[in-house]
This record gives sequence, C-alpha cells and structure tokens, in this order.
Amino acid sequence: MSFLPDNYQAPKTSSYYMKLQEGENRIRIMSKPVFGWEDWQNNKPVRYAMDKKPLKAFDPKKPVKHFWAFVVFNYQEEQIQIMHVTQATIRKSIESLCNDKDWGSPFAYDIKIMKTGEGVDTEYSVNPVPHKPLDPYLMTMFNERPCNLNALFDNSDPFSPEWGKELITKLANAEESKETESKIVSINTLNTITEKQAEELSAIIAECSDVYVDSVHNFMKKQNIASYSALPPEVHSKILERALKEREAFKEGKKINKVEKTPKEKLDELF
Repeated sequence: MSFLPDNYQAPKTSSYYMKLQEGENRIRIMSKPVFGWEDWQNNKPVRYAMDKKPLKAFDPKKPVKHFWAFVVFNYQEEQIQIMHVTQATIRKSIESLCNDKDWGSPFAYDIKIMKTGEGVDTEYSVNPVPHKPLDPYLMTMFNERPCNLNALFDNSDPFSPEWGKELITKLANAEESKETESKIVSINTLNTITEKQAEELSAIIAECSDVYVDSVHNFMKKQNIASYSALPPEVHSKILERALKEREAFKEGKKINKVEKTPKEKLDELF
C-alpha cells in the first residue's frame, strides 16, 4: 500500500506576482502593459510614471530601471498574476514580436520565456506559440481576480477588493493590437538608442583593444543587455565617451615601441 495516493499533488502556493523559474515559463498576456521607472529604497520598490523619471537613484549602485507590468496567466502556477519586466532582453523580444506582421499583438498567442543560468550569468529567450483564441477558462480566471495595475505606482495592493470597477485593468484582445504595438514602440524609442547610434558605437569599439572590448561585453552581459541597440541612452553616452578615449589611446599605443612595456603597464593604461 502506497503512503501517498497515486493522484496526489502538493497544493500550489498562491502568489500574485510571477517569478520566472529556471527553464520554460509559459504565459498568456491578458492586459495592456503599464510603463514606468523603478527605484529601490529600504528594500522596497518605488515606481514612477514614464514622464517622472527621478534624476538619480536612492542607491548609486542600483540605477533606476525601466519596467513593464501586465497581467498574465501563468500556466505553471495555473493562476492570474502580474508580470513585472525590467530585463531588456525580454522587453526587446516582445517588442520585436509586436512589430512582426506574422505575430503582432501578444494577446493572440502564448509566449514561452526560457530562463537559464543564475545571477549575472542569467539569460532569457522568448519564443511565441502558434496563434490560438483565448480559452474561456482563462477569461473566467481573469475576471475572478480583478487587478488595478496603476496601483503599482502608489505601492498599493493591485488586487485589493477596494478598487472600483472604473480602476480595474481591462482584459485585452487581439483587436487592440495596433494601439498597444504603437505605444510599446513609442515608449521604447524613449528608452533606447537608434540603430545608427548602435552601429557607430560598434565601429568605434571594434577599433579598441581586445581587453577593452571584453570589458564592455562583460558589462552588458551582467546588465542583461543583449546588443548595442538595447543600451539605454545614458549608458550609451558613458560607453561612447570612454570608447573614444580608448580608441585614441590604442591607436597612439601602436606608434610606440611596445617591447619596452610590460603587459601590466598596458593594462594600467586602459583602466
């Protein structure tokens, strides 16, 4: 006789916020996103609307981050949750799907987010699942857990029963795709550099030493920045300023008899 019944399953813990797990995370996006900026003070998030980005972070070691937040159905947890995204890799991937005429709005299909690695070595990939109508069961789940996404900006409980119907975040549908896609593109244009800027930076960095190139790529990896085009404007300007100096120093270094310099001396010149 078995200690546990054959059909036994441990009850799932209820969490209103989705946490990406190692491996595959399958979701269905159920609402339009809200956008803003997130800072941290005393281990608590402080969020601002897009037009109210703070001039500096509470902690200089933790820069203010751009975020998206939207309601999802988490298939692993089998419940409605808020997905809060600061990872540029995920945001850029969803944006690319929105701009792809074969996929369009993420309201019309499921998405699989693959998470691998830990800490600064964590990587994400986003893959769409073929289009299919929204399951009525998911609609019922959404309606049974009403949410006010804008409560995030006040650090209030988005799932509090006190919110009136006029404040509740509405269920999105595929017909609203064009409006949402244009909004996502507009928001991300404010938060990323142009392709021309990315190409110019790439060309400049390519003329720097291998040591400096590796340092830039390691920094981007730690910040989950997948490409030069995903760099926030303020980060781009700092890297560009340093890269111009590094390129000049590297070119000048080629004119000097490097046999007289030790590897340590060369490294000290770069950093």
